[in-house]
Amino acid sequence: MTRAELWAAAGDEDEQRQGFRLAFEAAPLTLEQIWIRYFGIGGESGLIEVDAYVYGVLSFPARERDLLAHALNETLNTLGVNGRRASYSRALRPRPDESGRATDQ
Repeated sequence: MTRAELWAAAGDEDEQRQGFRLAFEAAPLTLEQIWIRYFGIGGESGLIEVDAYVYGVLSFPARERDLLAHALNETLNTLGVNGRRASYSRALRPRPDESGRATDQ
């Protein structure tokens, strides 16, 4: 996979960003707290880049968006916070096709 393909959006990046921001803004957390968890699970961007992504200034590849969503969701779960969660770039479980077999999308 080329670097350009890695940075291409898998799914709707703006929709995923908006969902993340809504979940984050409703959470009792700072972006730095989310970034620390994101970085700890393998995220590669710095806090400034994450901030720029969240507010629509920077584009992120699907992998980084998903790691960021996972960091937020995992933190909310750990704290026992109910409510909105961030979405992922694609379904975590493959959807069955018409024959009942699982497909990637």
